[in-house]
Amino acid sequence: MTDKNYLDATSTVGIYAEILLGILRYVPVKNTSSENEYQRKLTKVLKFEKTHDPDLFRACIDLLEDTQYAIDEVFENGLITKSDSHGEKYLRLYGVLNAYYLQLGVITDLARLFKLRGLKKIRDDLKFTKIIELRNKLGSHTTSYLHAGSEEEPDFYRLAQTSIDKWGSNLGLVGRKKDIEEVDLTANMKEFTNRVEDILDQIVSKELNSRTFKKEHFEWLKLRHDYVKENRLNRN
Repeated sequence: MTDKNYLDATSTVGIYAEILLGILRYVPVKNTSSENEYQRKLTKVLKFEKTHDPDLFRACIDLLEDTQYAIDEVFENGLITKSDSHGEKYLRLYGVLNAYYLQLGVITDLARLFKLRGLKKIRDDLKFTKIIELRNKLGSHTTSYLHAGSEEEPDFYRLAQTSIDKWGSNLGLVGRKKDIEEVDLTANMKEFTNRVEDILDQIVSKELNSRTFKKEHFEWLKLRHDYVKENRLNRN
């Protein structure tokens, strides 16, 4: 399999996660005599603040990859596969909604670790997206949902079962006032994922433009970054 074949089969977020892992592996750290000393030097080279931050960085990479597998599965196959069971519909819906919530935490941590400007705005821009609102209404605070900026008593939501189709194109949320809110799941998934890609690109661009790697390592990282930049440009 060529590099292009491999990258063509990998999601954009997945490739960004691979680049981040490459940065962690290839950032130059001088030889040390102990694990503790290596951790200390790695923290300094990455310009992190705490000695456990490189471990947090690795945890973020792994969680970003794992959650994206779930998200890519729904992008590719929707909420209904061959089994066409009610249980699978809900499992896939609740699973993908919570995968996005986990990514909210991951991206916030990565933005903090790499000291992106406007951290609060970055988190708020993601936190107040429709997909996170949908997650809170259906997958977390379903019977005790507080509307932002409202002093009303908590709302409660249920999903109209008949509104679930393969792509979640017209999910019907019924609240306390019995009004039906219609939501396009896939469209809101794409919106959040595009925002995640934007933030990951800021991090990767910042690191590749401000660090010196061995030639072969930089070429490996740049190949992937050039690929996702071109892919996103063509997609838009």
